[in-house]
Amino acid sequence: MPVGRRVVVIGGGLVGLELAEYLAERGRVVTVLEEGKHLGLPMAMPRRWTAVRNATSHGVTLVREATPVSISKVSVRYRAGEQEFEARGDSVIIASEVAPDRSFADRLADRGLNVKVVGDAANVGYIEGAMHSAHEVAREL
Repeated sequence: MPVGRRVVVIGGGLVGLELAEYLAERGRVVTVLEEGKHLGLPMAMPRRWTAVRNATSHGVTLVREATPVSISKVSVRYRAGEQEFEARGDSVIIASEVAPDRSFADRLADRGLNVKVVGDAANVGYIEGAMHSAHEVAREL
Protein backbone atom coordinates (compact mmCIF):
# COMPACT_ATOMS: atom_id res chain seq x y z
CA MET A 1 0.00 0.00 0.00
CA PRO A 2 1.58 3.29 -1.02
CA VAL A 3 1.71 5.86 1.76
CA GLY A 4 2.06 9.59 1.11
CA ARG A 5 4.87 11.78 2.38
CA ARG A 6 2.62 13.37 5.03
CA VAL A 7 0.70 10.90 7.17
CA VAL A 8 -1.92 11.45 9.87
CA VAL A 9 -2.32 8.53 12.28
CA ILE A 10 -5.58 8.54 14.23
CA GLY A 11 -4.93 6.74 17.50
CA GLY A 12 -1.94 7.19 19.78
CA GLY A 13 -1.98 3.79 21.42
CA LEU A 14 0.51 0.97 21.01
CA VAL A 15 -0.07 0.45 17.29
CA GLY A 16 -0.36 4.15 16.43
CA LEU A 17 2.91 5.10 18.11
CA GLU A 18 4.89 2.20 16.70
CA LEU A 19 3.49 2.84 13.23
CA ALA A 20 4.28 6.56 13.47
CA GLU A 21 7.87 5.81 14.47
CA TYR A 22 8.22 3.28 11.64
CA LEU A 23 6.92 5.75 9.05
CA ALA A 24 9.01 8.65 10.36
CA GLU A 25 12.16 6.51 10.19
CA ARG A 26 11.38 6.08 6.50
CA GLY A 27 11.12 9.77 5.77
CA ARG A 28 7.42 10.43 6.31
CA VAL A 29 6.16 13.53 8.10
CA VAL A 30 3.79 12.09 10.71
CA THR A 31 1.12 13.55 13.00
CA VAL A 32 -0.57 11.35 15.61
CA LEU A 33 -4.00 12.37 16.92
CA GLU A 34 -4.96 10.77 20.25
CA GLU A 35 -8.39 11.39 21.79
CA GLY A 36 -7.25 10.67 25.33
CA LYS A 37 -4.86 12.44 27.68
CA HIS A 38 -2.29 9.64 27.57
CA LEU A 39 -0.34 8.22 24.67
CA GLY A 40 0.76 4.61 24.40
CA LEU A 41 -2.01 2.88 26.31
CA PRO A 42 -2.12 -0.05 27.13
CA MET A 43 1.70 -0.32 27.14
CA ALA A 44 3.52 -0.69 30.43
CA MET A 45 5.00 2.56 31.72
CA PRO A 46 8.67 2.18 30.71
CA ARG A 47 7.73 0.97 27.21
CA ARG A 48 5.18 3.79 26.85
CA TRP A 49 7.79 6.44 27.69
CA THR A 50 10.22 4.87 25.23
CA ALA A 51 7.62 4.79 22.45
CA VAL A 52 6.72 8.46 22.98
CA ARG A 53 10.38 9.48 23.16
CA ASN A 54 11.24 7.49 20.02
CA ALA A 55 8.36 9.01 18.09
CA THR A 56 9.23 12.58 19.08
CA SER A 57 12.93 12.03 18.40
CA HIS A 58 11.98 11.08 14.84
CA GLY A 59 10.01 14.31 14.46
CA VAL A 60 6.51 12.88 14.94
CA THR A 61 3.96 15.49 16.03
CA LEU A 62 1.87 14.11 18.92
CA VAL A 63 -1.48 15.73 19.67
CA ARG A 64 -3.38 14.62 22.79
CA GLU A 65 -7.08 15.19 23.50
CA ALA A 66 -7.74 15.56 19.77
CA THR A 67 -11.13 14.40 18.50
CA PRO A 68 -11.26 13.87 14.72
CA VAL A 69 -14.13 15.76 13.10
CA SER A 70 -13.66 15.11 9.38
CA ILE A 71 -11.23 13.62 6.88
CA SER A 72 -10.67 15.15 3.44
CA LYS A 73 -8.25 14.35 0.61
CA VAL A 74 -5.63 16.68 2.12
CA SER A 75 -6.20 16.83 5.88
CA VAL A 76 -7.92 15.70 9.05
CA ARG A 77 -9.88 18.31 10.97
CA TYR A 78 -9.93 17.73 14.70
CA ARG A 79 -11.25 19.38 17.83
CA ALA A 80 -9.04 20.12 20.82
CA GLY A 81 -10.93 21.83 23.59
CA GLU A 82 -13.29 24.37 22.06
CA GLN A 83 -11.23 24.94 18.91
CA GLU A 84 -10.86 23.10 15.61
CA PHE A 85 -7.51 22.49 13.94
CA GLU A 86 -6.26 20.80 10.80
CA ALA A 87 -3.53 18.19 10.39
CA ARG A 88 -2.39 18.02 6.77
CA GLY A 89 -1.79 14.60 5.31
CA ASP A 90 -1.62 12.75 2.00
CA SER A 91 -2.57 9.54 3.82
CA VAL A 92 -4.68 8.85 6.90
CA ILE A 93 -4.30 5.66 8.93
CA ILE A 94 -6.77 4.73 11.64
CA ALA A 95 -4.84 2.83 14.32
CA SER A 96 -7.24 2.27 17.17
CA GLU A 97 -8.96 -0.64 18.91
CA VAL A 98 -6.69 -3.48 17.83
CA ALA A 99 -7.65 -7.08 18.51
CA PRO A 100 -6.25 -10.37 17.22
CA ASP A 101 -8.26 -12.01 14.44
CA ARG A 102 -7.45 -15.55 13.36
CA SER A 103 -10.71 -16.07 11.42
CA PHE A 104 -9.13 -16.03 7.95
CA ALA A 105 -6.34 -18.37 9.05
CA ASP A 106 -8.90 -20.68 10.63
CA ARG A 107 -10.92 -20.82 7.38
CA LEU A 108 -7.76 -21.73 5.45
CA ALA A 109 -6.85 -24.40 8.02
CA ASP A 110 -10.38 -25.82 7.77
CA ARG A 111 -9.64 -26.41 4.07
CA GLY A 112 -6.59 -28.46 4.94
CA LEU A 113 -3.90 -25.83 4.41
CA ASN A 114 -0.91 -25.62 6.72
CA VAL A 115 -1.32 -22.15 8.26
CA LYS A 116 0.99 -20.31 10.63
CA VAL A 117 -0.40 -17.22 12.36
CA VAL A 118 2.10 -14.52 13.34
CA GLY A 119 2.14 -10.98 14.66
CA ASP A 120 -1.00 -9.22 15.81
CA ALA A 121 -3.24 -11.78 14.10
CA ALA A 122 -2.09 -14.24 16.77
CA ASN A 123 -1.65 -11.92 19.72
CA VAL A 124 -1.53 -8.12 19.88
CA GLY A 125 1.83 -7.01 21.19
CA TYR A 126 4.90 -4.94 20.44
CA ILE A 127 6.28 -4.81 16.92
CA GLU A 128 9.43 -6.64 18.04
CA GLY A 129 7.31 -9.64 19.02
CA ALA A 130 5.51 -9.62 15.68
CA MET A 131 8.82 -9.55 13.83
CA HIS A 132 10.21 -12.35 16.00
CA SER A 133 7.20 -14.62 15.42
CA ALA A 134 7.40 -14.01 11.65
CA HIS A 135 11.13 -14.78 11.70
CA GLU A 136 10.57 -18.04 13.57
CA VAL A 137 7.93 -19.18 11.08
CA ALA A 138 10.13 -18.18 8.12
CA ARG A 139 12.99 -20.27 9.56
CA GLU A 140 10.69 -23.30 9.61
CA LEU A 141 9.89 -23.02 5.90
